[in-house]
Amino acid sequence: MGQVIKKEFEIIRTRLHARLAEIPENMADIQPEGFNNNIRWNIGHLLLVTENFLFPGEGNLPALYTELFAPRTKPADWSGEVPTIAALVQNLEAQYNRMLKIPNEKFDEKLAEPILGNATVGELAVFGCFHESYHLGQIMAMKRTIEAALAKTE
Repeated sequence: MGQVIKKEFEIIRTRLHARLAEIPENMADIQPEGFNNNIRWNIGHLLLVTENFLFPGEGNLPALYTELFAPRTKPADWSGEVPTIAALVQNLEAQYNRMLKIPNEKFDEKLAEPILGNATVGELAVFGCFHESYHLGQIMAMKRTIEAALAKTE
């Protein structure tokens, strides 16, 4: 199971990195009409949630990320500095490299308590793949919406 999960994350992260390379920094904070958040929030959120699923309590990400990107947070509540897209991408790369080092048998371990209906580390990781794919779709929909809105103003 572990090899399959790692392969899925490889596919998702490869696509995510390719798409993020197409997003200019100034587009990351535009919140298009009809969306609850912006591109930067979605990137940080998928990073944070995957971190919490696969590396709970390890402290690999800055504490600020929880304040900015946890579920039910929103950019409208942000104050001060937020991480750049480049910094978030670096965190994604480091996280993926740590993920590859997880022993395959770890994915068979039972969780102390089910999380979101998932009973094992592997089930939770598979849910994490779905979650990342969902947010990648949101990011791409936002990018297209923003580009269409900007084209109308030119």
